[in-house]
Amino acid sequence: MSNAQLNLNKQIRLHFFLLMAAAIAGTFLSGPSINSMPTLQWVVSGLLFGFMAVLPLLFFIPTVLKPTVRSLSWMGFMLLAYLVWGIVKTFTPGGLIGGLLICTFNITTFFYIILWLRPFKKQAKARKKAENR
Repeated sequence: MSNAQLNLNKQIRLHFFLLMAAAIAGTFLSGPSINSMPTLQWVVSGLLFGFMAVLPLLFFIPTVLKPTVRSLSWMGFMLLAYLVWGIVKTFTPGGLIGGLLICTFNITTFFYIILWLRPFKKQAKARKKAENR
C-alpha cells in the first residue's frame, strides 16, 4: 500500500468518526431544550437517539479500520443516505448546526473514499481494455 493511500486511510478514519460524533451532537442540538426535563433524562434520551442515528454506521467500523474496494464502495452508498438525512436535518427547526456538521463530514468522508477508490477503478479499466485487445 502506498504512502498516499495510507494517508487517505487516516483521513477516511478521521472523517468517519467525526461524522459519527456530528450525528450524535446533531441529535442533542435538535432535540428538546435541556431545561425541559431533568438533566439525566435529557442526556440519556440524547445518547439513545444518537446511538440509533449512528447504528447503521457502526457496521462500517471494520471497513474503516481495514478498507477494501468492495466495502468502501458500499460505505459510499450508505453515506448518500446520511447526506439526505443531513440535508433534511439542516432545514428542520433547530437542526441547522447539526445538519451542517453531518453534511460537511459526510461529504468529506465520501470525497476521501472516492480518492481511495480511484486507482483501483483505473486499474480495472486498464485490465478490461487489455482483455478486449
